[in-house]
Amino acid sequence: MTVSPLPTASSLRALVPGTGVAAVTAFLILAGITTAVDGAAQQWAANLGVLAFAAAAVAGCVRAARRSRGRSRRGWAALAAAAGSWGGGQVAWTALESLGITTPFPSVADLGYLGFPVCALVGLALLSPRAGWAGPRRLLDALTVGCALALLAWFAVIDPLAAGRTLVEASVALTYPVLDVVLLTVTVLSLAQTREKPLLWALLGLSMVAMAVSDVLFSYATAAGTYLSGSAVDWGWWAAFLLLATAGSLVTGPRSSSPRPPAVRTVAPASLLPYLPLSAVVLVAAVESATGTGLDPVAVGIIVVLVGLVLSRQYVTVRDNMTLARTVQEREAQLHELAFRDGLTGLANRALFLDRLGHALDLSTRDRRPVSVVFLDLDGFKAVNDGLGHAMGDLLLVGVAERLRATLRASDTLARLGGDEFAVLVEQGTRFEHDAATVAQHLLDSFAAPFQIRGRTVSVSASIGVASVEPGVDPPGAEHAATLLHRADVAMYAVKEAGRGGGILVHSPSLDLERGRDEPALQRAFATALEQGRVQAVYQPVVDPVTGRIGAFEALARWTHDGDEIPPATFVPISARAGLSEHLTALMLDQACTQLGAWNRALGHRRLRVAVNVNPSELTDVGLPDRIAALFDRHGLAAGQLALEITESGMTTRPDTAVDVMNALRASGVRLALDDFGTGFSTLARLSSTPVDTVKIDRFFVADIDHDVQRKRFLVGLFELTRHLGLRTVAEGVERPGQLRELRRLGCDLVQGHLIGRPATPEELTPVVLAEQPVIDPELLGRVG
Repeated sequence: MTVSPLPTASSLRALVPGTGVAAVTAFLILAGITTAVDGAAQQWAANLGVLAFAAAAVAGCVRAARRSRGRSRRGWAALAAAAGSWGGGQVAWTALESLGITTPFPSVADLGYLGFPVCALVGLALLSPRAGWAGPRRLLDALTVGCALALLAWFAVIDPLAAGRTLVEASVALTYPVLDVVLLTVTVLSLAQTREKPLLWALLGLSMVAMAVSDVLFSYATAAGTYLSGSAVDWGWWAAFLLLATAGSLVTGPRSSSPRPPAVRTVAPASLLPYLPLSAVVLVAAVESATGTGLDPVAVGIIVVLVGLVLSRQYVTVRDNMTLARTVQEREAQLHELAFRDGLTGLANRALFLDRLGHALDLSTRDRRPVSVVFLDLDGFKAVNDGLGHAMGDLLLVGVAERLRATLRASDTLARLGGDEFAVLVEQGTRFEHDAATVAQHLLDSFAAPFQIRGRTVSVSASIGVASVEPGVDPPGAEHAATLLHRADVAMYAVKEAGRGGGILVHSPSLDLERGRDEPALQRAFATALEQGRVQAVYQPVVDPVTGRIGAFEALARWTHDGDEIPPATFVPISARAGLSEHLTALMLDQACTQLGAWNRALGHRRLRVAVNVNPSELTDVGLPDRIAALFDRHGLAAGQLALEITESGMTTRPDTAVDVMNALRASGVRLALDDFGTGFSTLARLSSTPVDTVKIDRFFVADIDHDVQRKRFLVGLFELTRHLGLRTVAEGVERPGQLRELRRLGCDLVQGHLIGRPATPEELTPVVLAEQPVIDPELLGRVG
């Protein structure tokens, strides 16, 4: 996530052009006056001065409230009320002193003074980012810290000086520092758990610190009977209100849109903060008991409150953990439904179909069960879409889905793969081709009757391809699923190219030869290209959608054969089936690390990252972490600069061994990314226990995000889940400004695609890398923002 940098001196002057200077000047003037005079003049100067500072704080907070909205407006209003309440108490104090009345303690003025921490606590809670389940914990932590420090203060300072005072007087004297410590703790925890508006929260924190210092000194001085208006005790109050007024001046008005949701991060030291003073309390209480001093009623009361707070904190933690676990489970169930069902027709989508096909192929390996795929594409659908509109086209697809579902058996799986493409998985029967052809014929016959849509008669036909696998002939197992689906697709396109207006064709090896897909020849050519070093790495930018700057590159293999560039989707599976995956991965890792090392030396830093795709089978290679560690040493790479991208199918390949290798890779400084997320079926359930850093969202879910509500709902849920799990997200296939706009609005961390940048050679990219400038057009950044 992009974090706002801490402000420089020049940016501070730009942010606080006059308020900060005026505040410092006013403080120095009042400090000089109260130091130069004494007696009644000192009291009048101090009382009127702090009233003016409190009024300035009220004005600054009211001004900030007017420039804010929602929770922020209410938060600033509460801070204005806090400063006003303190000012009211000061008016009462000043009136009593001006009449020559010895101000009792406690007095009516304390009602106004004590209203400050109460109202300020409400204001800070409203201003702090929504932390969900962390909200109650933060308040309980603050109360625990406040009570613990109050007990320490009672043991160390106030109790020895409270002799002769009533319980009410002692309690009021103790209330000031307790409430201030609660305020200060809330501020510290808010600043530690968010990176939003660091200067604003720093000023608010300093204001609470100044208030707490003066209140502690005031409690000590009143207990000792030495407090005088205008003394150095008052300086913290002056600074508190001036800092509060300055913080209010930083609010410049609500933004029209927020590029991404605020990043709430729990920092481990902050979560331990309540236990530090609590440990000190236990130690001091033990010393008191060991020395025979005993505990007075005030100390016993505070200890009882502390025990109650600790028990409440544990209860809230257990409850919230249970709620979080239930929320994650519900979100996973929703994501399963959104990820593996077609939102328009309710049928299985490509991911679910491939998963069930792979499962069927695994069963076929064990019990020789025949498996078939029927691939169907509508003829004439484009004319309906163009002539009658997309709404009518969608209704036609729904009607087709219903008719196909009614035609099939309960044991057959029907899926919509996208657009007007459907597929059927056929598993039963003793004579495979006959059963598959029969199913295909029934499907084709179902188009004989026209469709009635909103009073219109619409006729379409279908081109159908059939592919079959026989046990003992084709390679066994789920990895053959994509190949079988591709064969059916080839057969379907052969029907379309014949121009017969519909029909059925069963795939045969001759189809691949006719279409120039002689796989053995390609395997031999690819093996030769690897040996001769003719497979080269090209790099596609991965960019922050907010700043437009390059955050990483994905290394992709490029191979040219007989003058034609062969797409990775063709030669990568070929290399896997030919046993060349390890050779290809080793080559890509070496080239990527070499290039990254060269860029490091040219840039003078090691912040750039490169990702390399790894075949899932290589996760079982226990020697992989050591080989990559050697590459780190050879090229001088820093931990985190190299990422390995693993497809979801890698999670189902000997998962125990794979997880062990992944943990070893993480330990050696390698980032791990789950590639093509959403194209597998079993990973969601394992996502929380899989040692990955990044989730790469498949282009299928990004393609229509700017106008498909169902896809957008899926991504909203996915981003919520990954944020819960602390994972980064990368969206693939960004090709339109609308996609970039939606991904940025939803808080996607990084994006890649043709809109961002196409794969390019190192020579083409080096000037861009060295410039370290945004690669997204500034006008486009402005539009999507």
